[in-house]
Amino acid sequence: MSDRPLDPERLKELIGEIDPLVDEVEVVHEIGASGKNAKSMEEIAAAAVAEIEKNTGPRRKYSTDERPELAPRRRWSSVLLAALVMTFSGVVGYRFFRPPSPVLPSDPIAFIGVLSAAAAAKPTVEPEWSVPRGASDSLSERGMAIRIGALLVEYERAAARGDSTAQVFGDAISALVTNVPDGIDVATIFAAGGADARSSTARHALAPLVRVAPMALGGWLQAARVAASAGDAGFFVSRESRAGLTQLLALRSPSPEVEAARDRLDTLLHRRGRPDFAAVADALETIQRELAN
Repeated sequence: MSDRPLDPERLKELIGEIDPLVDEVEVVHEIGASGKNAKSMEEIAAAAVAEIEKNTGPRRKYSTDERPELAPRRRWSSVLLAALVMTFSGVVGYRFFRPPSPVLPSDPIAFIGVLSAAAAAKPTVEPEWSVPRGASDSLSERGMAIRIGALLVEYERAAARGDSTAQVFGDAISALVTNVPDGIDVATIFAAGGADARSSTARHALAPLVRVAPMALGGWLQAARVAASAGDAGFFVSRESRAGLTQLLALRSPSPEVEAARDRLDTLLHRRGRPDFAAVADALETIQRELAN
């Protein structure tokens, strides 16, 4: 039998009239074909279906031409939950797997141990403010702490190499804390000099009187100046030195001079190869001079 659909008249002969009141979607056509074999029945049925679909369109599951959206509709609550989970995982992962930030030693003289032996034994590198002055109305708390940190480094270095001028630095520290409330006892210790003034107990006694973080930064600045003058590249790649640079870069609202000098210093210390120590020393000197006021 040809695959060509039957004409309407022939179809009526095969299946009879279709009741127009019956929904075309639900109608079932019974074809009576007694005496025909199964193959003939299938061919007649196929032809009938083809003719019906030609007039009414393919049998549909839906009663209208509308179709459901195929793209899945995601609930906003699910999307938000997934975003929160991803954010939390990222934060936790960053905190667990990032390298820890270097910690600045609280005792300024710890930086001396990072210097090479030759640099540590180098003669005094005078702090930039030249002649240490006592506390004054114009000296900020940070400036005093920066000065004391630098003086402690030079005091220890001078005493360790047997320099007779070491007590000059002890006296300068004493002068800075004399007028600080409750500072007289600590001032007396440093004025007396000797082993007591160089002890960790004496340095820890400064903590209630002087801001610890800038005092440590002052120690780093002075030790870094010593390292730069000695060409000690190892000092600047140490964990302690990186911590000092990190704290310096984190200072808020520095003067334009400090901001420019610290950016230059950061660039110099992150270049490949041996640093330009003359340029490093110049930047450190500017920073110490500006911060020690």
